[in-house]
Amino acid sequence: MRKITAEMLAEKGACPDQLDRFRERFPDGVDPETVRLEEVYDLDVRWAVRSLLPAPARKAFVEATAPARETHKEGTAPAWKAYWEARASAVEAYMGARANAAAWRTDTEARDAAWKAYEEVTAPAWKALNKVKGPAREALSEATARIAIELFREYWR
Repeated sequence: MRKITAEMLAEKGACPDQLDRFRERFPDGVDPETVRLEEVYDLDVRWAVRSLLPAPARKAFVEATAPARETHKEGTAPAWKAYWEARASAVEAYMGARANAAAWRTDTEARDAAWKAYEEVTAPAWKALNKVKGPAREALSEATARIAIELFREYWR
């Protein structure tokens, strides 16, 4: 099986951050037959599937990862809802403070106070959202990486 190399990824337009990570882990490239999940789960495997594999593999990837994406969406939905509700009231208050545009441009104290109030209202919801998002994102990343590895092993020749 041929290796996937940083040069291939660069030719396909991989972003610099992902290229740096890839080069760090796989300076000589990587063989999909021998790659381990823990080596790639935090790389953008979705991009790799879209950019390197043929249409049937891409279709299989979308279908196979659908349950993991749905689980992620369902698991984070209540926290997202709470965040957007908190944010809506905070934005309303913040925009109300901006109503007097002339004073807003010159009164940094009022502007800073409005922003601080916005952050205070949204901070608890943002913290709760991140508490849920982290583990949900990890689970999704692991599932998509596992499926991507399987498809690369099947289609990458």
